[in-house]
Amino acid sequence: MKKRGLFLIFFLFLVATAQSQIIENYQSKLRIEREVGIFSKKERAIIGIDVINFPQSSFRFEIPSGSTAFLGDKLWFFTDKDTTFQIDLLELNRQFEFDGAAEIDLTILNEKLDPGEISVFKGLFEVGSGQLFESKTLGLDFSKREISDFNDFFTIALVIILFLFAVFKLVFPIVLGFIAKPQTVFTAEDFSETGSLQKFFSADVLFYLLLINLGIGLICMLVWKVSGNPNYADFVNKDINGLIFYWFLTSFFLVILSIVKFLSLKVMVSIFDLKKFEFAHFFYLLRIISISLFLVLGFSTYFFFNDQTYLPKVLQISITGFFWVYLFGVFYMYVIGVNRTIFKNYHLFAYICTAELIPFLILSKMVIG
Repeated sequence: MKKRGLFLIFFLFLVATAQSQIIENYQSKLRIEREVGIFSKKERAIIGIDVINFPQSSFRFEIPSGSTAFLGDKLWFFTDKDTTFQIDLLELNRQFEFDGAAEIDLTILNEKLDPGEISVFKGLFEVGSGQLFESKTLGLDFSKREISDFNDFFTIALVIILFLFAVFKLVFPIVLGFIAKPQTVFTAEDFSETGSLQKFFSADVLFYLLLINLGIGLICMLVWKVSGNPNYADFVNKDINGLIFYWFLTSFFLVILSIVKFLSLKVMVSIFDLKKFEFAHFFYLLRIISISLFLVLGFSTYFFFNDQTYLPKVLQISITGFFWVYLFGVFYMYVIGVNRTIFKNYHLFAYICTAELIPFLILSKMVIG
């Protein structure tokens, strides 16, 4: 009787252990690759996992926080904290459709990877053996996943801007050289009698305003996309035709805003009796905006096509940097106005505060918070 009891206990122990059996530990197959660039360092862990043998088995994964996981060439999930989960092999095949492939690479991207924090097991695991290993797909359903057209839109928009820039340079080379030279920010040519452009409603100026505002509109679309703000979701989660339409609409609105800005400056100049100061004022700050736009668009394009994980930070720094550059431009314009013109200082100061500082600070408060 006692032997039967011992045999029964031993049999139950074997059954319990058989319910959770590891078939393969992939720790020995894990390899780390490092890619060092000028602006960033990338580390990736690559593990080849068997997706055809033991179809009734499951996988257990332990992934560190801040990781992006790819299965083959498809994005799987992103972890904002240390994550441990279990998924059946049949479910994995249903989601990814491996088309008979025997082994697929699991790639984990992270800025700092510790091989000890990553573990992958394949086995027959007991159902409900722990909350940490609850089977889940992390909310991704690849059969319903929508493909964003924003990357194609951004590329097409850049091509359009570069094409228009080439046309402008060919047709109006003198105007482009006058506006886009960085050194003219400090030489103050705008404030001489012959230095500033004296016509606003001309083909060259209006063409240039369209070109600049197309660039600003593209940056706006990119900021709305990267920020993930639901208030702008209707603008950036469209097909490519919708994205181009809203880009043109935003740019056209900015062109109208620029014209209104110039007309308001003209009214204020007449009020403060500053003669034709509106031309020097408008084109001097337009030059600062143009140079800043070229820099922001250049850096944003680089990170957009190379490493979008840094793009939100790049845009945040760019917007903050432009805030201070523009303020410096307004202050330097006042200094130039004091030294180069015959206007009374308090008239000039009151004019600049009314025309630039107060509206700009209000707008910056709305944008930056």
